[in-house]
Formats: sequence, C-alpha cells, structure tokens
Amino acid sequence: MKHLFKRFSLFRVAALLLVLAVPALSGCEDDTDDGTQTAAALLEESKAEDDALIQGYLTRRGITEGTGVNKYRRLSGETNNGIYIVDLADGPSTGANIVKGNSVDVRYVGRYVGGSNIGGVASTNKEDDIFDNSTENGIPCGCINVLRVGAGVIPGWSEGLLFMKKGDRKLLLIPSYLAYGSGIGSNGTRIFAPYEPLVFEMTILDVK
Repeated sequence: MKHLFKRFSLFRVAALLLVLAVPALSGCEDDTDDGTQTAAALLEESKAEDDALIQGYLTRRGITEGTGVNKYRRLSGETNNGIYIVDLADGPSTGANIVKGNSVDVRYVGRYVGGSNIGGVASTNKEDDIFDNSTENGIPCGCINVLRVGAGVIPGWSEGLLFMKKGDRKLLLIPSYLAYGSGIGSNGTRIFAPYEPLVFEMTILDVK
C-alpha cells in the first residue's frame, strides 16, 4: 500500500527520543525497568487516544454497537485489541471465515479517521481524505491480492481479515499500533505519519 501521509508529530517524536535516551543518560544505574515502563505508558496513551478518535468517527456517522448493517463490534483479544469492524452490507457472504494462510483478493479504499490533536499539534490529515485506493493500481479487478493472510500486510489487516469471508463488505478501523505506529520504516526513514488510526472500506472478492 502507498504511504502518502503529511503529518509529523513533534510531540510524539520527542517523547520517543526521550524514551530511547533514558538508558544513556542514567549512567550505571539499573534503570531498564523505568525505560520499559515509560515506553509501555506511551503505548497505552496512544491506544487510548486512538480509541477515542475511532469512537468519535463512529458516533459522527451514527454507527452504534451491535449486529447487522451499520453496526460495529470492537475486538479485544490479545493481538487485535482496539480494532473495530462495521458491516456495510448483508451478504452475499459465502463460506467460512478467512484463516491464516489463505490467499485473499481485496478491493479497498483507505481513509483517515481524522480529529487527531496529539500534544497540541493538529493533524493535517482530514477525516475521510483518501490516502490509498486499490482501484488505482491498474489491475483489472481493482483489488490487491494478499498472498498469505498473516504476512505481508499491516497487523490490523492480518487480524481483521480473520473476521471476514468471501463477499463481505466492511469497514475496518485500525488503531495506530496495529497500523504504521511511529511511521518509521526499517531503514530509519519516515514512510507514514506517526500514530495515525486508519479506516479501510474493504470488499472481499475471493478467498483461496
């Protein structure tokens, strides 16, 4: 997926740098626990902020908790905590739920949840702005193929797809820790805006 994000949160970056600097600034004292606790607290803060943003997004659209069209369910398992799934259509879903290892064709549109104001720095990403659209990739189906569910995509996709089946059309709302997190790639360069919860409108075209 493309990474066309603009926001740069000075507050978050500064906080993360401070966390990384704690061991170096503390001499020979055994302060590993303090650093770990600080990083954990930062993650929990981010999770709480993301959840509030997602809840606000759902409220503005009149999407309430429950079953059926335009209803959401919030996942709270060990590996998917904070993901929200919204049914957009009744059937014609067929077959069993997707499982890890399946190959899946997905048509999707990725948008910002919006409303972020972390550390007093407002996000420049507007709610419902599209940052990625599979219909623009030049493939006739207007989709992408997830070759093996559980690998090759962001964790939120790997977890959310397990609650879908062929024919499903759903919204998948993903907290930042299961999306692109700090937005720093493995090569150390920024590839995504930091700590941005995302929403994907997804249609499952095929499951193999």
